[in-house]
Amino acid sequence: MLTSCFYGQVNSSLITIKQAESLSYDSEKTSAKILHGNVIAEHNGSLLYCDTALFFEADNKIFASGHILITKGDSIRVTGDKLIYDGKIRMAFLENNVKCIEKDMILTTNFLTFDAANSIANYTNGGKIVNKQNTLTSKNGHYYSSSKEAAFHFDVILLNPDYKMNCDTLRYRIPSKTAFFLGPSIILSKQDYIYCENGWYDTNKDKAQFSKNSILITSQQKLKGDSLFYDRKLKVGRAFRNVTLIDTSKKSIIYGDYIEYKEKKSEALVTKNALYARIFDLDTLFVSADTLYHIDIDSIHSILNAYHHVMVYKKNLQAICDSSSMTSKDSLLQLFYNPVLWSNLSQATAKKINIVVGKKSVKSFKLEGKSFLIQQVDSTNPNLFNQLLGKIIEGDIQNDTIRHINVSGNAEIMYYIKNKNKMVGLDKTNCSKIDITFKSGDIERVSLYPNTKGLIDPYKNVDIENARLKGFNWLYAKRPLSRFSLNKKVNKIN
Repeated sequence: MLTSCFYGQVNSSLITIKQAESLSYDSEKTSAKILHGNVIAEHNGSLLYCDTALFFEADNKIFASGHILITKGDSIRVTGDKLIYDGKIRMAFLENNVKCIEKDMILTTNFLTFDAANSIANYTNGGKIVNKQNTLTSKNGHYYSSSKEAAFHFDVILLNPDYKMNCDTLRYRIPSKTAFFLGPSIILSKQDYIYCENGWYDTNKDKAQFSKNSILITSQQKLKGDSLFYDRKLKVGRAFRNVTLIDTSKKSIIYGDYIEYKEKKSEALVTKNALYARIFDLDTLFVSADTLYHIDIDSIHSILNAYHHVMVYKKNLQAICDSSSMTSKDSLLQLFYNPVLWSNLSQATAKKINIVVGKKSVKSFKLEGKSFLIQQVDSTNPNLFNQLLGKIIEGDIQNDTIRHINVSGNAEIMYYIKNKNKMVGLDKTNCSKIDITFKSGDIERVSLYPNTKGLIDPYKNVDIENARLKGFNWLYAKRPLSRFSLNKKVNKIN
């Protein structure tokens, strides 16, 4: 057995042979000393084990083969079939079946350079790192033992039992099992699909943050934003700035600058320029508010609640209020707190307004509490108004036109009577109940209960400017005249 004593005084900058079963040397053929059998060499705290070695003492290099093992301290182990080690620069070059093992991390490749001075392992022709449940492969890779980090480039794939990640550049912190990625990146699982161009993923806690064109797609929803935070365990996503939540099954879209989305209950809370768009057969219903809350009742139906500064726009319907609720199951839109509803030439106000919204048009409405319905008689004369007052006013609508109205409780009516499109007079009546039918937008018949004869003023005697019931308030200036009246998010819709 040969030991380092054959080489005189030990120099820490030189490779030292600690052990070998045999040594041979022929200076005429080579400058290398040939070592065989259980060879052990040491250099600056790193130990090399192999079967056979060529030791170039003058150059401070060693070529080794057979059961190669490099150890440094009690943490890192590198194995392979062939090795070239340059003691001057403290670099090891390993080939074939190379493994770098440190605690629960295993790096495998066919060619590895190992910087023994800085404990850095590099590969450039394909490699794999396994860290408990995560398997990471790439064309190029770098492992930094001192910081317990790895960097990967080109065709990077991270496999986990729950998902697969593809990207072009990735940095991985082994202790925290956190991946940081740059460039186009995809995370795919059975439940969802995530895309981004910058971000991080904590594979241990299943939490992630994505930025730059980030998008989360589930079976029925698509969430996009400038920045996206996602907790896979809780199934909670938060998106910031230029956010879009698309429900493909219900043909609805929610916009905002902040959305909190809970996938398990399929619910979303939206603030900052919040806007909801529901696509119908021939039109789209828009709702904007300070805050929107959306939840799915089942796979078909949903509820949308809107809070503060609510505005509603559909081609045949517009409204404002301080809060509203819309249920798709019964197509009911409810408006609360100072609601105002407009449809064509009509305006409705009450303590509460219920509207049945069909797929193509508004079907009916119900005003409850201090109900007041105003209808412009003729758009060419904006000062002529038919007016209705009562506790409750219910109306049926067909083809965007009011066809029937029922007023109950302290009912009052003031309407202009026509004869072949010629104004005849103004009728004003108080009673308990009023039933009105319309034809082509004009009043066709009025039934009063109990039977009451109203006071009719000839049209020429009518003071049009003051022909108003108590509480009259024409709020046309507040009416949303287009979808662009709602907020800036609507301008992003094509």
